[in-house]
Amino acid sequence: MVMKRIFLFFVSIALSGCQKDFLNKGPLTNLSEESYWTQGSDAEYAVNGLYEAFYELDGGGEFTPGGAPYMDLCTDLMYLKAPWEFGFNDFNTGSLTADNGWLANFWKKKYQYIRNCNFFFENVDKVKDQLSAEQYNDLSGQARVVRAFLYLRLVQGFGDVPLITQTLSADEWPARTSAEEVLDFVISELAKAAEELPEDQSDGAHGRIYKYVALAYEARAALHYAGFYDKPAYYQVAADALAAIVNSGKFELFRKVEDPTDNFTQIFWAENEGADNKEIIFSDQYIKDLRPSNISTSFAGPGWKGQQAQQNYIDMFEDKAGWQAHGISFREMNSYRNTKTLKSPLLGKSDTYDPKNEFKDRDPRLNATFFNPNIYQDANGVLQKRGEDWAPANRNFAPDWENDCYFFKKLVDPTNFNPVYYYGNSDNNFPLVRYADMLLLYAEALNELGRAADAVTYVNMVRNRVDMPTIVVTDKEDMREIIKHERKIELIAEQVLVWDYKRWREYARTMPNGVEFYGFRRETYGQASILLQRKFITNKYYLWPIPAVELRNNQNMVQNNGW
Repeated sequence: MVMKRIFLFFVSIALSGCQKDFLNKGPLTNLSEESYWTQGSDAEYAVNGLYEAFYELDGGGEFTPGGAPYMDLCTDLMYLKAPWEFGFNDFNTGSLTADNGWLANFWKKKYQYIRNCNFFFENVDKVKDQLSAEQYNDLSGQARVVRAFLYLRLVQGFGDVPLITQTLSADEWPARTSAEEVLDFVISELAKAAEELPEDQSDGAHGRIYKYVALAYEARAALHYAGFYDKPAYYQVAADALAAIVNSGKFELFRKVEDPTDNFTQIFWAENEGADNKEIIFSDQYIKDLRPSNISTSFAGPGWKGQQAQQNYIDMFEDKAGWQAHGISFREMNSYRNTKTLKSPLLGKSDTYDPKNEFKDRDPRLNATFFNPNIYQDANGVLQKRGEDWAPANRNFAPDWENDCYFFKKLVDPTNFNPVYYYGNSDNNFPLVRYADMLLLYAEALNELGRAADAVTYVNMVRNRVDMPTIVVTDKEDMREIIKHERKIELIAEQVLVWDYKRWREYARTMPNGVEFYGFRRETYGQASILLQRKFITNKYYLWPIPAVELRNNQNMVQNNGW
C-alpha cells in the first residue's frame, strides 16, 4: 500500500484552539511557547497540522469529516436531491443572507488556519538552528503555500478581506484590505514558496506540498486576478507558472488501461494513488477507518446519490465525432438551454445519436463520470431504470426510484462496495491539483495572450487522452468557448468550476435569474420532463456577504454591496 500522509491531529487541535473569533485571538491555548518550540521536529509537526486547511468538503455545513465536494452545485450543471446536505444551498435558491452558517464557517476556518500559519512564521526561527537549510526552506515554503491558498479562497469568495500576516492581540480589529493588495501578496508569496520548496514530492501519494503545487496555486491566483478583476497582465504571470509545470517533464496524463472510459474512471481510484500516477500533483489524503472519505457513499451509495447531473449537462457531452464535425456551437452549448423545450443538439445531426440511449457513442467521459441509468419504457408506459452493472464493484448501480437525473461514477472507488458495502469508509484521495487542469489553464492563459494556435495543443492533449477528435481553431473567442467546454466536461465535482464561473463571470449567461432545470428528457417517451430546480442568482452573488457575526464583532468590518 502506498504511503499516506499521516495527519497529526493533536497538533492540529492544539494549533486551532477553540476561540469563536478567529481574527483576533492568539493561536496556542494548550501549548505554551516555552514547552512547544524547543526542537526541530516541532516545526514539522506544526506544518503537518496546517494541511487540514485544504479540506473543503461539506459535512453538514461544518466542514467536518464525512463530507463530499458540493461546491460545483453553484453552477448550472448539477442538482442536489437533498438540500439539507449542503450548507451553502441558499446560494442556488436566491435566499442567501449574511447569517448563513456555511459562510460563517468558511470564513472562520480560513482565518483559523491563517492564524496558525502566522504563528508558525513568528516562531520557527526559534528552532532554525536545529534544522538544515533545506528543511527550514521546505517547511517555510509549505506554510507559505497554505496561507496563500487560504487568502486566495477568501478573495474568490468575498473580494476585499482583512490581510493579516501576524498574530493579533485581543483589542485589534482589522479592516478589509483591497482584493488587489491581497492577490499581490498571494502571488508574491507563492512565487517565493516555489523557490523555497523542493523539486520533488516527499511522499508517494501526492500528499505533500512542493514546488509545483506552489506554481499551480500561483497560476490559479493570477487567472482570478486577470479574469475577475480585469487585470490582463496577470495572464502572463499565470502562463509563466504553468509553463514551468508543463515543461518540467514530471507530469503526464494518466494512461493505464486501453479503454478510455475505464482509464478516466481509474484516475481517482485508491489503487492508483502512487507515484506511477503522474497526473495527480496534489491531493487531500484519506485513510480508511482513520480519516475515511465519504465521497463514494455520497455519490453512489444506496439511498444517497445526493449530487446529480441535470439533462442540460448531459447534453454538453459530444458524440465521438465531436461537435465540430456537426457544426454544433460551443458558445451556444455553454449557455443556458431549457431541455424541456429544446431537443439534444445531436438529434438530426449525428448518425449515431440515440435519444433513448444517451450514453451510446458519446465522449467517453460521459460514462466515466456518470453511471448509465439505462432508461426504458415498459409495456405499461412506465419509465424504468435498470442501471449499470459495474464489474469493478461487482454490483448494479441504478438510480433510486424517485431520481430523474444522472448520478456520479467519477470519484467513486469500487473497493467501497466490494466485497461488501463500506458505508462512508473509503480511502481514495480527493484531487486538489491535477495535470489535466493545469493543461487547460495553460491553454486559457495562452489564448488570452493572443496565442490561440499554441493553446489548442494543450486542449487536444486532454481530448486525445479520451480518444476525442482533435479541435481545429485559430480564433480567440472560439478557443475561449472550447476551453470552457473542456473544463466543464473534464473537471466536474473537483471543486474548480465554482471558481471558474466566478472569474469568467458566467452567471447571467448560464443561470439567468429564475431559470428552470429539468431531469432526463421524458419527451423522448411521450411524457413531460420533471422540473428539478429553479435558480435565482443575480450579479451580487459574485461576491458573497461578509458573515453577520463578523460585522457584529468587528466595528471596522463593512458589508459587500447588495447584502
